[in-house]
Amino acid sequence: MTPFMEKIMKKTERINDMLIFLNNKKSFNLSDLMERYSISKSTALRDVQSLEQIGMPIYSELGRNGKYEILASSILSPIFFTVDEMYALYFCLLTLNGYKTKPFEIENIVLENKFSNILPENVRNNILIMNQVLSLEVTNHSNFSPYLKEILQGIFTEKVYRLTYLKKEKKKQLIAQFIRIQSKFGQWYAKIFNFTTEKIQILRCDKILSVIEINDFKSKKLEELLNYIGDFHKEHDAINFTIIVNKEGKDFFTKENYPSMKIHNDNENFLITGYFNKGEEDFIANYFLKFGQSIISISPVMLKKLIYDKAKFIEEHLNSL
Repeated sequence: MTPFMEKIMKKTERINDMLIFLNNKKSFNLSDLMERYSISKSTALRDVQSLEQIGMPIYSELGRNGKYEILASSILSPIFFTVDEMYALYFCLLTLNGYKTKPFEIENIVLENKFSNILPENVRNNILIMNQVLSLEVTNHSNFSPYLKEILQGIFTEKVYRLTYLKKEKKKQLIAQFIRIQSKFGQWYAKIFNFTTEKIQILRCDKILSVIEINDFKSKKLEELLNYIGDFHKEHDAINFTIIVNKEGKDFFTKENYPSMKIHNDNENFLITGYFNKGEEDFIANYFLKFGQSIISISPVMLKKLIYDKAKFIEEHLNSL
């Protein structure tokens, strides 16, 4: 190795060690670097410039010791990745493309730009090819949910909010603490604790119109709420059902199902068991209507009638066209 290459390698190793050394620090002085690495002041200044170029969030303060502050909103990441790990990270970014809105929309764009800018040319070329040849089946999210980031941060910090949301095209308000968000069937949903009813309920995130933090209610521990949501949904007068379907119905169930239902093998067919609460009749009828001729039997009879009436309504609508 030539002296020039040795010099380059030495600086690279020093910069990498600086990232580790400065991680979790709020500030540092040039003298800290000069003493730790036995370098001159001019070399320390050039190293600081190198740290800034690779994205270290620092700014200088006036003073003879050359003091630098590190922004608290950023995290230094002294982690080194193999090429395959880089591919894996980019693969994760690609899986987000099917979502119209994401909890950290702008940050994802910045992350992808930073990520691509630091890659070696051959890896960057392979990632461009990955974009062209890799197709992921992701349920398309067509509705815009502007508060995903606030919801997720509210979960972390156990905050209480006054929410305004749309229900059947009418504005409603409630006091709530967010517990969980999930992506399901092309929509974002939030599970919340309603402080008025003292019950857990589910809201579609795109229906939320405003999220305002309040201090009038004492928040609950997230661990307590997570333990509570397992059995929150079933009410005392819920209606149990059993539906037998063939393999085609089992395939549909695999693609779309809800926590209130399970499926079991039943010889050559499959048994779907579950429940629905009063007020959810329209939802459950619409759901099982999608199974079409894959349904073999329905119990109770009232659920069969709900599905039949829904199919009849659709038939009448089609005949009127």
